[in-house]
Amino acid sequence: MSNIFTEQPWIADTGPIAPALSGAEIALNSRRSALKVLLSVVSIFFMLMIVAYGGRMLYQDWQPTPQISLLWANTGLLLLSSLCLQAALMWTRADQVQWVRGALVGAGALTVLFLVGQLVAWKQLTAMVLGDFSNPSVGFFFMISGIHGLHMVGGMVALIRAISRAFGQSDVRAMEHSVSNCALYWHYLLGVWLVVFGLLFTGNNFEILLRICGFI
Repeated sequence: MSNIFTEQPWIADTGPIAPALSGAEIALNSRRSALKVLLSVVSIFFMLMIVAYGGRMLYQDWQPTPQISLLWANTGLLLLSSLCLQAALMWTRADQVQWVRGALVGAGALTVLFLVGQLVAWKQLTAMVLGDFSNPSVGFFFMISGIHGLHMVGGMVALIRAISRAFGQSDVRAMEHSVSNCALYWHYLLGVWLVVFGLLFTGNNFEILLRICGFI
């Protein structure tokens, strides 16, 4: 029989205590959390640029951005690189070493082609406007696509490290978190680019954009 004088009913029975996380697990969780914070900050930044873009469309000197068909191909390259990283994550969990290596290298190669394609698109746009950058929509294109490209370059650093690890060890399951972070980052930048692509081209005459930004 329990003693009413020794019972402590204010202390809840929480059940068995979960085992403490190891140092490696804490580091992995910290990296994932840091990545999510980074993506949140970047999201706010791009949202502010979208609002600025919508507000600038109200001025009379605004002209639609010239259409560059190469950007459709660039978008396809970025989509394929994102799919490669998703496949790499799947094969990492299945411990398919060769497939993981191939998918990571493929994602890196497609991303490089995307960045090169963006530079070519810049050159084409410069030729279309004959070096005249007075049209604000052209300036927005260079600014937004340039910032997006810089984020892609930053992601390539992490991807190159993941590729190096994949070729340096046979147990790729140990690098699941690294591949997962790369995949999340690429999926996110793909989504950002699709929004940017829509704004810069199909969004040139969209009244709905101004309504979303609260200008009309």
